[in-house]
Amino acid sequence: MNYLWQIHLIYGVGLFVVGTVVGSFLNVCIYRIPWEKSVIWPGSHCFRCLHAIESRDNVPIFGWLFLRGACRNCRAPISIRYPAIELLVGLLFLGVYLVDGVLPREYVRDDLTLMMKVLYHVILVALLVAVTFIDADLTIVPASITNLGIVLGLAIGAAFPEIRPEPSHASTHLGGLWVGLKGLFVGAALIGTIRTLGTIAFRREAMGIGDIHILAMIGAFLGWQVAAVTPFLAACVGLVPALWKLTIFLAKWISGRKYNSSDREIPFGPYLSVAALILMMAWPWAWPGALKFYFDTFSMLFWFVLGQDG
Repeated sequence: MNYLWQIHLIYGVGLFVVGTVVGSFLNVCIYRIPWEKSVIWPGSHCFRCLHAIESRDNVPIFGWLFLRGACRNCRAPISIRYPAIELLVGLLFLGVYLVDGVLPREYVRDDLTLMMKVLYHVILVALLVAVTFIDADLTIVPASITNLGIVLGLAIGAAFPEIRPEPSHASTHLGGLWVGLKGLFVGAALIGTIRTLGTIAFRREAMGIGDIHILAMIGAFLGWQVAAVTPFLAACVGLVPALWKLTIFLAKWISGRKYNSSDREIPFGPYLSVAALILMMAWPWAWPGALKFYFDTFSMLFWFVLGQDG
């Protein structure tokens, strides 16, 4: 009898549960890190009565449901965003396992490479979720998160050089480090160039420094090819929200109502994160199916323009 599906089920459910716990911790990070508060002490508490949240009420997702979205002590409302983030991270962790361990049909019990690949990707998921919601709330990207991500991407990628997606594999530790450094540089340079050109064109800061850090982190984790595609997919992902915000701004401007800078500013970090997550999940099929052809074509054109044979 084939017990493989039971193993996948156990691992998948386990990763989902772990993801909800990580999501609960990320809720703390999203709120506290921008204000440079400790994410460890004090424990979770009600923002109004400061009553400590009991362990039974701190169970991811179910704690909010049992409390019916309100503090047990003072009945102050608790935002539904907390369980939503826990559910989101749980589903993303499950998605990582499906992409890395189930769909490729390359499952091997006790496969260290597979375990590290899943760990590698869920770390990136957690970092991207944190910067996404912080940037969406406050239009800032804490360097403490992206710097940690860059260090982890380079270090784990060097320790396990075959862990990155094709064609960013490497066969040696030094090669793995070099691939991460190339990804970091390409990501930072690409957003830095877009930021500079946009600032010149619009005569105001077009993008924040934090966006450079986010794409540098993505490149360090996934390689320069993913970093090169991410901004363009991010622009597509953010097109509808941008048009919606532009419509609201124009309506205020035409009607003479007051508007502020937030009505004209759109944080690009969340869209970079969403695009990176889409590419990370879809890359095993997107690269051989289409992207490899386009990269090869652009490479030939590039060397042709330079007068080289490639």
